[in-house]
Amino acid sequence: MNLNHLSVFIEIAKHRTMVNASRSLGIPNSTVGRQLSQLEKELGVRLFFRNTRHINLTQDGKELLERTVHLIEELNEVENNFFHTKKELSGRINVSIPNEYGSLWFATCIAKFAKSYPLVSISCSTSMASVDPISEEMDLSIIYHRGIPNDSSLVMQNLATIPSVIVGSKNIIEKHGLPTDITELKKLPCISTWHALRANPWHFIDINGDSVSHKIKSVYRADSTNLIISAAIEGVGFAIIPRLFCKQYIDQNVLVEIDIGLQPAPLHVAAVLPDRVINSRTKYFLETIKKTMIEILNT
Repeated sequence: MNLNHLSVFIEIAKHRTMVNASRSLGIPNSTVGRQLSQLEKELGVRLFFRNTRHINLTQDGKELLERTVHLIEELNEVENNFFHTKKELSGRINVSIPNEYGSLWFATCIAKFAKSYPLVSISCSTSMASVDPISEEMDLSIIYHRGIPNDSSLVMQNLATIPSVIVGSKNIIEKHGLPTDITELKKLPCISTWHALRANPWHFIDINGDSVSHKIKSVYRADSTNLIISAAIEGVGFAIIPRLFCKQYIDQNVLVEIDIGLQPAPLHVAAVLPDRVINSRTKYFLETIKKTMIEILNT
């Protein structure tokens, strides 16, 4: 069995179109089609149902994919690791990072990685909301999350855990009073994310260390840390914000840290991968990100 043809088959199965598979592999669409036909002829089976609009795996195709995808990925990993000792990394990396603070944190390290490995083509998108690396065809997605992730099947590596605090401005405290427990806080105007971080309810850690959530009165929603901080400073509502992001405003007495007897769930910064087996360029890129996060948390 020709391994190049098998790699083409796996890329088509991943992307569900020959056009996207050809882009991922960096070869003409006609070559993709020809190599798939050669593989089907060699095996004596049809691997895809295809027409002008759709392409789907046959049962034989599903069985072949299940039995070979990890073998090819492991071979690619061996090849990439070997050649990394002989020459520079090459290929494409598609990555998604959080906007605002994520862009500030990682801008320099990504630029340095690009300079160090000029044969690696990097495509980078920014989003506060979590990006699914499989459906969006990302090699690596850096995300924020609080509490227990909704999808337990995600291949996730935690990069950092950042404590969060409840804050409010002096004028909102003067207007509504200082909440002392969750029951009082739930009656007051609050600020939350919109789509990101599972929005409303708010997530906390109770005295037993268990994750709990409470629905709050959200009067302002934004998928932007900067917008949330600004709204909290203006007295729009109370907010949960990572301490790292708002420490300067607490130190300046612009925002007041509030204790309600429940600890807000920390903000986790995590790397989400499409598979447990990753190629060398993504591996070294992820190591660069990890080192950067360690430096940030230690400053």
